Amino acid sequence: MFTASCLCRSVSFEISSPLSEARYCHCENCRKFSGTGSAPWAITELKSLNVTSVAAPINKYQSGGGTRCFCNTCGSPLWFESKLNPAKVAIPLGVIDSGDVPKPQSHIWTQSCPVWYDIPDNLEQFTTNP
Repeated sequence: MFTASCLCRSVSFEISSPLSEARYCHCENCRKFSGTGSAPWAITELKSLNVTSVAAPINKYQSGGGTRCFCNTCGSPLWFESKLNPAKVAIPLGVIDSGDVPKPQSHIWTQSCPVWYDIPDNLEQFTTNP
């Protein structure tokens, strides 16, 4: 079981399934959504996501490959709903408050990595999504 929340704590949720495929994404959408050179994400079952508190609206943005969900008040990313696999969601690891969070095992979309960002480890790298 994982618990997660946004920066202002207006939205909180639980995840009852394991997180898998933890990785750093360097695609332009993830970089802009997270405001960093890479965004750490993991995958879980949509049916295992249970919103437990909504004191602020959850906004959604269609970003091409799916829907990015975020808190209306603080702008924190909450999860990503993929068009490719609607039964799964990607959870940004930074919003998780408790649970045994897996460490990212790879970097994806490295072809989009900005020139100012040096990947600081020896994890496997993929130019796109493996």
